Amino acid sequence: MPREILNITERLFLNPTSPAVAGVARIHQPDFINELYQQSQHRPLWSLAEAGSLLELLRSSEREGLNPSDYHYNQLLALQAEEGEAWINPDVRRAQFDVLLSDGLVLYARHLVEGKIDPRSLDETWNYDRQEYHDEDIARRMLAATSYSQVKGLLESLKPQGNFYRQMRLSLEYYRDLADIEQFFLIPADKVLKPGESHSNVELLRRRMKQLSYLPPDSPETEYFDEQLAGAVRLFQGDHGIDADGIVGRQSYQVLNITFEQRVDQLRINMDRLRWINQSVSDELLVVNIAGYELYYLKHGKLSWETPVMVGTIDTRSPIFQAQLRYLEFNPTWNVPRSIIMRSLFGKFRADPQYVIDKRYRLYDSNGKSVDPLTLNWSNFTPSTFPYRVVQMPGPANAMGQVKFMFPNRHAVYLHDTPSRALFSRTQRAFSAGCIRVKNPLELARLLLDDPELWSAANIDALVERGDPQTVARIQRKIDVMLMYWTVSPTGGSRIQFHPDVYGLDPGALVALDASPSATRFASR
Repeated sequence: MPREILNITERLFLNPTSPAVAGVARIHQPDFINELYQQSQHRPLWSLAEAGSLLELLRSSEREGLNPSDYHYNQLLALQAEEGEAWINPDVRRAQFDVLLSDGLVLYARHLVEGKIDPRSLDETWNYDRQEYHDEDIARRMLAATSYSQVKGLLESLKPQGNFYRQMRLSLEYYRDLADIEQFFLIPADKVLKPGESHSNVELLRRRMKQLSYLPPDSPETEYFDEQLAGAVRLFQGDHGIDADGIVGRQSYQVLNITFEQRVDQLRINMDRLRWINQSVSDELLVVNIAGYELYYLKHGKLSWETPVMVGTIDTRSPIFQAQLRYLEFNPTWNVPRSIIMRSLFGKFRADPQYVIDKRYRLYDSNGKSVDPLTLNWSNFTPSTFPYRVVQMPGPANAMGQVKFMFPNRHAVYLHDTPSRALFSRTQRAFSAGCIRVKNPLELARLLLDDPELWSAANIDALVERGDPQTVARIQRKIDVMLMYWTVSPTGGSRIQFHPDVYGLDPGALVALDASPSATRFASR
């Protein structure tokens, strides 16, 4: 048996990209498999008596939103079936089974630790620390796991442990059951449905609300839109980023007609996104879910506070990255980025130079000298040749509002207040040029400064009222700021929320999630 395993690993060493096992299966991590079997002195690692249980572990990867076929499940099942009919060459087949099973289990372990998808292949702004996956450590732990129960315990320990992941896993099982058991039907979007009315679509709406557990199974079958149904619809709308008015219009129909299989894929994508992130973060954390238009303030792993936010438009997307909060600025000035001057401000300045003055902008030449906009010949400039630096002074019209939260980064993106607060009434809030606008910024400032005597709400209000710029460099403790993109997020209860894919990132992630594993991905680490 050791000789047969040695033959397989030697072929891997000579040609790591060829189908080296059973003539069809390509080992995903040849270097690691060589190392693993060198440590075992090329002895088999797995008991055939427990083969069925170990294969069940690979099949259970479906519950994590992963694909068992990535881990040689089908080939291993076929080899196991052959063994039941008596292998023609038992030592060779036994060696092939053992190596394939090792490669499958270890790749599954790796995907649980760091996710299947490499996020850097999807988004160049991604800069998060990945969960640390050490080949040597996994090899040692795999060699020590001599039974099914030990391997199962090892894999369980590698999964994300937070409530959010557990909620998504339960929801994945729920929607898979719906896809298997329930008949999906389209609800015609030909009539706006309102409480107190009757229509044939109402009966279909009731059936969907029952399928999704927003109505009890024994609720009446009727075409009348009663208050019980209206309450269910409002709850459904709130969970799906729609104005919770109980009226079923275009947006509600679009979401109601998303298939159960599509929800399964959405959950799978977001479970992998959660695995991309190193779980070792600071005790205090500001998390922005761009797709959900929400900011969460967490302390010691628990949600302490949250507030709605606005994010970048489709054309000026908020980047996905991590940084550390360094300081706050009250009554801030705004050094306008060149891109925003060219894209939107220059045209307004040229059409009405008084606009520069009215909105408290100042122009500075290359020597730092202030320039009067009313004396300029604006016809001499284009957006790309406009030579002046633009700074907006503090005041009611300042785009930063009353406070901004600075976490230095190459994108010049930060959290800040906004004078356009009426836009927070919208459910979909992709309005900014990339920064994150915070609905309740002064309350967030008070929480972060965490000094009830010096930085009470009254003292902060008084400082803002005076209008003088002030930088507060009192954030001495580590606070990570994480801009994320989840089209699924937790609620305060046991339910989850689904969000529109505002930046259209889910389809690319799904393609990568469903693709065959690539050996080159691991070779580049």
